Amino acid sequence: MKMRAFLLFLSATFFFVSCKKDKVDNSVNYSITVNYPEIYSAVAASGVTVVLKNLNTNQETTGTTNAAGTVDFEKLAPGSYSVTASKELSAAEAETLTGVSEEVFLNATEPQVQIVADGNTTITLKGSAVGGWVIKEFYYSGAPSSFYFYDAFIEIYNNSTDTLYADGLLIGNTKASSSSSTAVYGFIAEGKEDVYLATILRIPGSGTQHPVAPGKSIVIATDGIDHKDDPNGNPNSPVNLGKGVADFEVYYDVNPNTPDTDNPDVPNVEIVYAYSTTLFDYLPGVFGSGLVIFEHNNPGGLPKFKEPNTTANTDFVEVPKGSIIDGLDAVANSNIRPEQKRLPVNIDAGMNTVGSTYSGASLRRKVKQEINGRKVLQDTNNSANDFEVADPPAPKNWQ
Repeated sequence: MKMRAFLLFLSATFFFVSCKKDKVDNSVNYSITVNYPEIYSAVAASGVTVVLKNLNTNQETTGTTNAAGTVDFEKLAPGSYSVTASKELSAAEAETLTGVSEEVFLNATEPQVQIVADGNTTITLKGSAVGGWVIKEFYYSGAPSSFYFYDAFIEIYNNSTDTLYADGLLIGNTKASSSSSTAVYGFIAEGKEDVYLATILRIPGSGTQHPVAPGKSIVIATDGIDHKDDPNGNPNSPVNLGKGVADFEVYYDVNPNTPDTDNPDVPNVEIVYAYSTTLFDYLPGVFGSGLVIFEHNNPGGLPKFKEPNTTANTDFVEVPKGSIIDGLDAVANSNIRPEQKRLPVNIDAGMNTVGSTYSGASLRRKVKQEINGRKVLQDTNNSANDFEVADPPAPKNWQ
């Protein structure tokens, strides 16, 4: 009897121990850390919704990151998980982080993470570009103490948080200004919303040939040479627009009787439209002109209209306001009245000027702030506030 009782005791003990082993907790604790994109002013992304999904059971667990950008998940079953993170930034939040006041939707996904022991995974959010192309600098006034104006240039800046591609970007000028307060300027913008252009240029490329990183720019020169030292230039010119500075030049070949100089080291833009076939070069005008950058899938097919209030037979291309990315109404001097604007107020609410011709000065957009070494340029759609006179011009530089 004692032996039977002892065996029953051992059996019960074994059963108890076996049951206890069956209930061993194999769950793990795991944390996810979420960072903002590298271009942002902060690293740790707080308030991010993170979802873990068990790929075997399809069970989801949701958490929100703390001030350090981390969310802790406890008692997870070991296995394979997908991780998704998302956050919406208000315009005010985005301005603090990126310098641009614009709503942003950020996301990140890790399709498969092996969670079999306590640990941590760090993921980085991604989102669409905040901001976009802006006109950084427009030099049109001509070299000092001379009548030399072939050193004009337009600089276009990537004011966004992502790489943009310049391929297909369009640049247009209105009719050149005049110093007269009563002169006809082509299409006066009063009462109009669209833009009427005398010249349209296009950056060549198939779509991804000309990447421009955040905080970088492209320069389009009238003539892509070192105007200070080149024999074809002028020693009074303040700019070098040769290879390595100018990304493109305007080879104005519309008049075979007065051929333009073509620098083989600087690629040419495409001339989509020129209001005259008798000009000898691309000339935005030493008194300035309305300048826009825009996108359109068929710029050559845009409608054209005769210049109003004049006997001239000039055609101007009508570009709808919805195609315009940025604009600068550069006028001859401070005496030009607001009713003589050539860019509508929905594109440029104001206007600006270098003050005089052959000054060697340009209009350059102001720096709003700097984030991790990237300059964020001011963009209120009012050139009177956004631009200042730069003397000397500084293509791809800051002085």
